[in-house]
Amino acid sequence: MTQHFAATLHNTETQTKNQVVIYLKPGLLVVQNDQETIEWLPADIQSARLLNDGSAILQNGAWFLDVSDRTFSAALEQHFDNQKLFRRTFFDRVGLMGCLLALLAVAIPVLVVWFWVVPFVAERAAKKITPEVEQKIGDSWYQSLTTDLRIDSNRTRQVQQFYDALQFGGAYPIKVTVVQEPMVNAFAVPGGHIVVFDSILGIMDAPEQLAGLLAHEASHIQLKHSTRAVFRELSNQLFFSIVFGDYGSFSSIVAQHGGQLAGLSYSRSLELEADAHGLDLLEKSHIPPDGMPALFRKILVAGPAAMDAPNFLSTHPAMEERIRAAEKQIAGMPDAAAAVSPDLEAIWQQIKR
Repeated sequence: MTQHFAATLHNTETQTKNQVVIYLKPGLLVVQNDQETIEWLPADIQSARLLNDGSAILQNGAWFLDVSDRTFSAALEQHFDNQKLFRRTFFDRVGLMGCLLALLAVAIPVLVVWFWVVPFVAERAAKKITPEVEQKIGDSWYQSLTTDLRIDSNRTRQVQQFYDALQFGGAYPIKVTVVQEPMVNAFAVPGGHIVVFDSILGIMDAPEQLAGLLAHEASHIQLKHSTRAVFRELSNQLFFSIVFGDYGSFSSIVAQHGGQLAGLSYSRSLELEADAHGLDLLEKSHIPPDGMPALFRKILVAGPAAMDAPNFLSTHPAMEERIRAAEKQIAGMPDAAAAVSPDLEAIWQQIKR
């Protein structure tokens, strides 16, 4: 006795569907409706999907046959000499919830690596890097960074002389560069370069304010803040390059960061740490430490329009919090110097001319 199965025949070209009856005859699958009879050979069936509910979908070009009878798939394969026509996809086997669970099983370890493992490894790597290697990397980035900046050679020489007179010491030979920029900013390059925008010099009215700025930036270098921040950004980009197999982008990622140091931002804790370390440098060098919070106040007066870039002028933490923290630390320095040396004052006067 010939088995008949009710089905729906869809045509994707004409966007039509019709209720049909299908039955099996030797070597053929017959699709019949009121108007016509269509015969499908086994070779005509381009795909055969068995869904999770037992229904079947067959494709023949633009035609799709949807059969809800659960016995149809077994009957069809038996009729065609037990050919394995139906392939259940992973989605058909596990369903939507199973797919979501599988996705989570992959995504959670990746996110754990990205948010915790990668930053931890980057932090450890940055701390292990030697000052000599930092200097080589920093020199390369400095050259890339300053290509398009207008260097003020005269002020660079004067501010470098001012820095050398501070005698902060440390493992890094600090090189200061003054550039002509309207933005009130300064930033440190890993390994020993400090770039000062001349606009921030313009808002200063005392040498201890410049000393406070240089102490802060030198602290970022001495504490490897710049290197650690760059390594964190690099590690995230390199991680995604590995995940997506884009190994050729490693060198370009590293090179790109030379031009991004002016906008490099530090965490709240790193900014406060650089302030605290900078105040210690000032105290040891017998420089009035109150120049640092005094400069912070001038930056606040300059307003947000002058502070487009992060880094020294970062609002994280807010400048008011940094002022309070600096003043609290200074209050514990009863023997702090009250004025800079005559030599340092003389260099300052040259800078302000």
